Amino acid sequence: MIEGSKSAKEGFLGFMQSPGSGKRDQHESLCEELLRERAAVLSRAGFAVEDALGKLRKIESQIEERIRYWRTRIQDDSAGEFPPDRQMIFEEINSIIDQYNTACRSAEIQFYYLIVTREAMGLRRHEVVYRLYQVPPKKKKIQAI
Repeated sequence: MIEGSKSAKEGFLGFMQSPGSGKRDQHESLCEELLRERAAVLSRAGFAVEDALGKLRKIESQIEERIRYWRTRIQDDSAGEFPPDRQMIFEEINSIIDQYNTACRSAEIQFYYLIVTREAMGLRRHEVVYRLYQVPPKKKKIQAI
């Protein structure tokens, strides 16, 4: 071998490694990649629950807005009678409640997926998750008077 030149192995790797270090590096790299993927999966599951809960809050504010409108209409009526379009208003509110209940079911499913994902990854304690992601109960429709 000519002095100053590298052997084929040294030239290919750029430096001399111990026999097991390449496998160790590959193993560590693979473990890091798996951890990053696990974190990404949990993150996506958590964001899906957050998005579903955000949609619930938005729909709930629409319900509250329509109920406030209904109460204002009753108070504004000097005779104390119900406005003639009350059935239409009730139907509109109940339609929004149906949307809310559908979104509520979607949030429950997303929450279930989060718990299943955590379980599959070996995470067994979910107390904090239950506190962070509280899915509200479904709403009952209002009845016309």
